[in-house]
Amino acid sequence: MDRPHDAHSPETGLGPHPTAVRSLLAIRPGGVGDAVRAVPALRHLRETYPHALITVAAHAPGRELLEACPYVDRVIDLARPNEALVERFDVALSWADPTQPVAELVVDDVNARFRASWRRLGDGDRGSIHPSWPERLDDTTRMLRLSWLLGGSLDADASLGLWPSLADRNGAARLVAHAQRPVALVHAGAGSPQRRWPAEHWAHVVDLLHDSGLDTVLIGTRADRMITKQVLARATHAPASVVGRTSIGELAGLLERSTIFVGGDSGPAAMAGALGVRSVVVGPASAFEHVARQGQVDLVDTGACMTCGERACQHPSPPAAEVPLDRVLARVELAAATAMQRWRRSRLA
Repeated sequence: MDRPHDAHSPETGLGPHPTAVRSLLAIRPGGVGDAVRAVPALRHLRETYPHALITVAAHAPGRELLEACPYVDRVIDLARPNEALVERFDVALSWADPTQPVAELVVDDVNARFRASWRRLGDGDRGSIHPSWPERLDDTTRMLRLSWLLGGSLDADASLGLWPSLADRNGAARLVAHAQRPVALVHAGAGSPQRRWPAEHWAHVVDLLHDSGLDTVLIGTRADRMITKQVLARATHAPASVVGRTSIGELAGLLERSTIFVGGDSGPAAMAGALGVRSVVVGPASAFEHVARQGQVDLVDTGACMTCGERACQHPSPPAAEVPLDRVLARVELAAATAMQRWRRSRLA
């Protein structure tokens, strides 16, 4: 690949000089949680290439979240990638797991002067930037690592963030206008059976939050309506439900207004983490994504891996259904008590 002859500082990376990059495509497959965790890498790209038009190819509903991101100029539908295939980019990079390639858009098919992506162990080096997949890094750090190899400072800001609009915040306020007490959000749904905790367990969580002095609101997408009905049928104190009634922006607005979030390992949990909401997350899958936020996020899972004895590893995890109810209730009770103390202090201030 051709590249400018300007001298690079030691921390600039292996990619083209920032002044030579006017258009950049980033491929980010996955859902809402994957889009949330891409924010630090997108911020890094914006700081490294301030004059570039940054396009992100993403799946729904992550597209809706990324469209509000100040580090992104354009978002295209990864399920319909023709827009990306007919254009020419200075840089194209893919944050996709090489063991699970994105069928809709492969970085090698993009017309780009310079490409960056991960490779599987044993794959040959194709040139450009093509390092081995760092399986023991969390997703946020992994995306930052590939972006660092392109260019920019290694002292990148790794903080997350969301940007609900004023309309989103107003919509969220209307949805919880009935609440007389601090709001607790509960997301009982999950995208895969591996991450689903039983509805009867969620009903116990709802009742505990109510008894702790919180007004509980169930959140989720239309796909979560069935488990929501099951929770409502089993709970002694029926909570409010906005399941299937919120946009991604309104969900961010609701999280901003909440005192505590309790849910499975899913997109709303990632959003709560990005907004700094006190959270209890029922495992099992993404221990790597949660252990770094101890004190803000309690990940309740089945414990250390039976294979290697580590808390966060790459071995298959037991399903969320095996997470004990009493362990979750103990964490929720403690988190709710702490949240209520903070709320009372804020009222007295």
